[in-house]
Amino acid sequence: MSASSLNKIRRALATSALLLWAGLATAQGPLYLWTLSDARGELRAWLYGTIHVCDAACFPLPADVEKALAAADSLALELDPDDPQLAPRLSIAAQLPAGRSLDEALPPDLRPRLSAAADRVGLSGAALQRMQPWMVATLLTLRAAHSAGFGTDQGVDLWLARTARARGLPLVALESVDRQIEALAAGGDAAQLASLVEVVELIERGAAPAYFAGMLAAWRGGDAAAIDRIVREESASPAMAPLLADLLDARNREMADAIVARLQPGRRVFVAVGAGHFGGDAGLLAALSGRGFTLRQVEAKDD
Repeated sequence: MSASSLNKIRRALATSALLLWAGLATAQGPLYLWTLSDARGELRAWLYGTIHVCDAACFPLPADVEKALAAADSLALELDPDDPQLAPRLSIAAQLPAGRSLDEALPPDLRPRLSAAADRVGLSGAALQRMQPWMVATLLTLRAAHSAGFGTDQGVDLWLARTARARGLPLVALESVDRQIEALAAGGDAAQLASLVEVVELIERGAAPAYFAGMLAAWRGGDAAAIDRIVREESASPAMAPLLADLLDARNREMADAIVARLQPGRRVFVAVGAGHFGGDAGLLAALSGRGFTLRQVEAKDD
C-alpha cells in the first residue's frame, strides 16, 4: 500500500474518532440545517443536508428540523426516492453493451481484488461483469455500508419523502433521473476506474465502519467542512477530479439554480439534498450566497 494511502487511512480514522466523540458528547450545537433569506431579510426556504444511507441513530431528526418541515409549503429533494421510473432507468443505464464485460475495462491486477471485495460484502462477482463500472462502485459502496449497519431503508431522504406524502405536502425533484445517471457515469474512464479502486480499497481495509461513522458524526454535528473534506480528500484520489467536477460541482450550480426557481413570494420550501453538496467554495452554501441570499446555520436548542 502506498504512503499516500496509509496517510489517507490515518486521517480518516482520526477524523472519524474525533467527530464521533463530538457528536456523542452533546445534543446541542449547529445542525445540518440552514435558513435561506432574501435581500429584504424574508425567510424563503430551509436548506437541509441529508445522509442517503444511515442507521437508527439518524432518527428521530432534530426537533428544529421537524419544525421547519412542518412550517414548509413544499419539499424539494434531489430525486423522489419513490419515483417509479428510478429503478427501471438505473437498471437499463447500468448494463454494459452486449458482448462487453467489466473485466475488459479493468487492469489485470484489479480483477481478483474486485472479485474478493465483492465476495466480502456478499455480491456475486459474476453478476457484476455485466455492469458499468459506476454501478459496480455504487453497489459495492451500498453493500459496504450495509455490512457496517447503514442502509438506504433508513436514509433521511426516504423518510422525508414519505413523511411529506403522509402530510399531503407537495414534493418536487430538483433533478431528473437521467441527470443523476449522467453524473455518476461522468469523468471518463480513468476517473471511473479510480473511483472503483477507492471503493475496493475501502473494503479491503475493513474501513467502512469508520468511514460511515465519521460521515454520520459530522452530519450530526452540522459540520459541512468536515463532510466536504471526507468526500473530496479522504475518500477520493486526485484521478477522480473530473468525476467530482460533474458529480458535485456542476450539479451544485444546477441545483442552486433549481432551488432559486422554486422560491415563490409568500411560500417557503424545505430543500433537502445530500450533505456532501454543502461545503467548500463550490458547494451549495457558497453558490446560493453568491446569488444574493443570506444563509444562517440553525443551532440546536434544548427540547
